[in-house]
Amino acid sequence: MLSRLDPIWAYLAPLHAKALALFTVLVMTACATPAPIVVYGPPGDPTNPPQGSFQPNAYLQLCKFGTISNAPPVDRDGWVLNFKPVIVVNSVVLASVPVNEVCLSSGFGYRSGRPHQGIDLTARPAGTIYAAAPGLILEANTSSSYGNQIVIDHGKGVYTRYAHLAFFDPSVAKGREIGFGQPLGLMGNTGNARGVHLHYEILTGNYRNPKASKGLTPQSPFVFPAYYFGGPTG
Repeated sequence: MLSRLDPIWAYLAPLHAKALALFTVLVMTACATPAPIVVYGPPGDPTNPPQGSFQPNAYLQLCKFGTISNAPPVDRDGWVLNFKPVIVVNSVVLASVPVNEVCLSSGFGYRSGRPHQGIDLTARPAGTIYAAAPGLILEANTSSSYGNQIVIDHGKGVYTRYAHLAFFDPSVAKGREIGFGQPLGLMGNTGNARGVHLHYEILTGNYRNPKASKGLTPQSPFVFPAYYFGGPTG
């Protein structure tokens, strides 16, 4: 215990130590490596991760079984009118349907009194699911509702979710970059799915929120403008 006869530095030493510790914490916080900012170019940009062989279908038809909830406008044969296979979301170029030879089994919007935050796509036999755009894999896990699901960050506040997969492609892992059209896995019925299909979501917002991907805003793929190759992405 210090007394009045101790030199002044003896009184200041504990304060100095506390100040030094606080200064060290502040410096370490300021110098910490910030989270990476994901930025990718349009299709064909050589700086993107290697692109896969997937080519989106030019047309989309409603499935011929059951009632399709929240169906977009279609012609008398069930083909979606003004379908845009490649769209622009916040300057990010995305495939609106990331699997080939499918039909739309459920649209975007309220279904049975609950929001359906994506679209459901069905194929027989089950089809391979592809990355809708280059990006960084944020989630590759299993949940009780989505089953085997993947969430990809495409930059500029744009994300995609792929749910109910039967399995993940071996190249899929959290933290890995993936190119447009690279395989993610096979369509399945994991989680709460009632049949084999892909549940596909386009999401916008900031992933760094308390709910992570569940705190993002779902978007309908049918409301965005088309991307024209060689044209602007604004």
